[in-house]
Amino acid sequence: MDLTSALAWTSDAATAAAGGGNAAWLLAARHRERAGRRTAVIALAALNGGVAAQACFSGALYATHVAGGDDAAFFAPPAWLASRALLLAGTLAISALILRRRR
Repeated sequence: MDLTSALAWTSDAATAAAGGGNAAWLLAARHRERAGRRTAVIALAALNGGVAAQACFSGALYATHVAGGDDAAFFAPPAWLASRALLLAGTLAISALILRRRR
């Protein structure tokens, strides 16, 4: 793997680590929040978990491609959808919180 490829993969790895760490911290801290904020904390944790999952998926796809491996499995609908499910859940939860707040 050349330097630019390694940097691209490293950015995905750092994003996955940060997103996973954020999600874990938020979930651990949720019990300290009042009920209304607890929902928002869980939504942010889901969003960060989704970012981490997406970064893992992206990094694995990129590394497989750069190594010349068969990346067809990454484009199968179940894998594509699974890599985005938590991100979608977190985004929808935050949207619901925004809509609830606007009322």
